[in-house]
Amino acid sequence: MRYNANALLKAPIGAQMDFAVEERQCSLKGDLTVGFVHGKVRLIQTGRRIMARGNLETEIAAECVRCLEPFSLPLHIRFEELLTFFPANPDDKTYHIGEDGLLNLEPILHEQVPLAIPIQTLCRPDCRGLCSQCGQNLNEGTCHCSASTDDPRLAALEALL
Repeated sequence: MRYNANALLKAPIGAQMDFAVEERQCSLKGDLTVGFVHGKVRLIQTGRRIMARGNLETEIAAECVRCLEPFSLPLHIRFEELLTFFPANPDDKTYHIGEDGLLNLEPILHEQVPLAIPIQTLCRPDCRGLCSQCGQNLNEGTCHCSASTDDPRLAALEALL
């Protein structure tokens, strides 16, 4: 996921360069794998740094929090990051364009993809989840459990129904 930004390094302030990002399945650092990455990244020369603005689409493998079924979760990622030209030292944690003039999008995506994942991943908005008594997936059919509760504190309310 490297893109050549050499032409922008010596360009005047305000110069822009656009990249169309079309990547197939790729593994980011650690155990994070995305199905694809599509979109556009714009680089803008600001003098001492380069502003990177991205608008990307991707998907990851996820598990529904209600029915526990695996599914592909589409993600929309927008980011704005300032990039330094060449890192002063190898331990510099800022995003940068290397001495070869290449921009590596992998570290940016490694940070932005987890931020784009919703707190509750649902396979679909109307997911009915699992039966609390027998564990039947209610999206696939109804269960035959009794509707009564085992909680004696609610027995009086249950009698009203």
